[in-house]
Amino acid sequence: MHPTFRSAVLSLLLCTAVAEAQYNFDAILSSARKEISKNNFVEAIRKLNICLDTNPGNAEAYFYRGACKYSLYDNIGAEEDFTSALTNGGPYYYDALLYRSKVRYRLSDYSGAINDLNDVIKKQQLNPNLYVERAFAKLAANEFNGAISDCQKAIALKATGEDVYLCKAAAEDALENYTQAISDYDKAVKINGKNENAYVRRGNTRYKAEDYCGAIEDYNKALVIDTACTLAYFSRAEAEVKIDSSAAALRDYNIVLNYEPRNSYAYFNRGVLYSNLGKTKNAIADFDKVLLLNPENIQALSNRAKLKQNIKDLKGAMNDYNRIIELYPYFMEAYYNRAQIKYNLKDAAGAKKDFETGKMMSEMFHSKTSSQLTHDSTVVAGLLHLSADFNRTPKSELDTLNIQFQPLFYITEKSGDEGTRGYADYSLLYKLDRSGNKTFCFSNNELSPGDRSSSGEGAADTVWSEIISMTNNFRLNDASEGINKIIQKDTSNAIAYFQRAIITCREIELMSIAGQPAMFLDTSQKNNGHEINKKRMSAIDDFSMALKLEPSFSFAYFNRGNLKCMLNDFNGALKDYEATIKAKPDFAEAYFNMGFVMYYMNYKNVACNKFSKAGELGISSAYTFIRKYCDDISK
Repeated sequence: MHPTFRSAVLSLLLCTAVAEAQYNFDAILSSARKEISKNNFVEAIRKLNICLDTNPGNAEAYFYRGACKYSLYDNIGAEEDFTSALTNGGPYYYDALLYRSKVRYRLSDYSGAINDLNDVIKKQQLNPNLYVERAFAKLAANEFNGAISDCQKAIALKATGEDVYLCKAAAEDALENYTQAISDYDKAVKINGKNENAYVRRGNTRYKAEDYCGAIEDYNKALVIDTACTLAYFSRAEAEVKIDSSAAALRDYNIVLNYEPRNSYAYFNRGVLYSNLGKTKNAIADFDKVLLLNPENIQALSNRAKLKQNIKDLKGAMNDYNRIIELYPYFMEAYYNRAQIKYNLKDAAGAKKDFETGKMMSEMFHSKTSSQLTHDSTVVAGLLHLSADFNRTPKSELDTLNIQFQPLFYITEKSGDEGTRGYADYSLLYKLDRSGNKTFCFSNNELSPGDRSSSGEGAADTVWSEIISMTNNFRLNDASEGINKIIQKDTSNAIAYFQRAIITCREIELMSIAGQPAMFLDTSQKNNGHEINKKRMSAIDDFSMALKLEPSFSFAYFNRGNLKCMLNDFNGALKDYEATIKAKPDFAEAYFNMGFVMYYMNYKNVACNKFSKAGELGISSAYTFIRKYCDDISK
């Protein structure tokens, strides 16, 4: 072939390939947009991943994927994608800035949100909604005068809706300009008389202005609109306490706790009310609930300790004061009160020591600098934390979720669509099927295919087929006998050690309660826990041998990590999941389980980041976890 002609043909082929890739990219991107329009965000993310594999620098694909993650409350992942969209430029630049500001607001990165909105406003100076967005960010950042200024700009630009007045009123309230705040709330309810939040907020301002009857009137209006508004019941109870309507206040606290049985604010306030009413046992029971939900709340401990003193439970009171001092050694009142208890228990020396320590703490307090006092107040604030979730999510939606740890991977024979999602590691499985038919795959779908023997040229190794079938159908003695024969003949077969570990894991399942699989963090079965743990260690040894022979065997790392979790070796498990991802970067289950372990170890930000990646790679339940547990994550 003539060189010039050959070059022309190659150029033509190259152009055709580029055009086809471009066509496929545009088609897939268009399909992803359609999925977004139908709120199929997980499927849209899957298609957008394909787009970004084809064109890694496409800002539009990053923007749409960020929008999907935003809709799924994956704020960490959304921020990363919007940032990538901004880095790559394109027509969605200012949309990405605006959405990133919303995500940063959710992540409590208020300065970042304000900076993004500053850039957007430079481009769209006459858009009143942008000033309202920035006003809310400034309000959250305690920039109250700045929030008021932005609200005034939005009003001058003819902003519609009640939000601008709600934001301005909240800022005025924070500055204790109660009359102006109430006036702004009046305007908000005039625009939308069906917004129960506006009535609750105006009621709270009236409460601060000591207009308790006016506050109760507003809470009543809110409850006409929404009979399940727990914040209105809670706030009304506080106002009812102020006007000595104790019975009404108790009814309202009871209603709150009926809707939200984990609301420690309501337990705490009801406990105080019971205490004031002389119902000591009821009060102690409520403070017990507070401390069950917030174990380090020193105010609840202090209140309970005093009540125990009143009923002569001196040892119980002593334990509470000991715990307070353990949590915060500078609590002078705890030393004085413990000294009194020790004196009553005839421990004069201990009482004297506590009294002198309390006196020393008092002298230290009066000699501290302002910065030291600020630091102390921050520490104490953390020890006064109470948890509540006033109407943030429907009770029936998130409280009943059952989010499962991703289980072990097994070898199975393909059947129909089983074993998709890229779980066929043919470089390893070739040892089982030298024909190239790719009969086997790795799966964690608890597959139990029947005895499907293959025959003829190109068939899978029937010995392996039988062993895998017996394993997945719990014929474990026969499977063990078969796999041991293979290992005796070939001690360098990584797949054989992997399969023997799987057989052991199947044995553990049978030994577990009711024949159910041994679950995450389960180390103490009633009667056979020790034997189960011995088998777990045996399986770990076999997975380790497989890895010694095949150092990039991702499924062996993953399974070994799961077993280490079951033995509470969390650091070891994390190392194995990291090795899994290093060997197979798209191993979604490894990200998911790593997130689970990180969250259990209280590394919540990192955990939510891992769940974000797991969701992006196709595990839709990761977004359920994110919605339930990552909503209050801050940067």
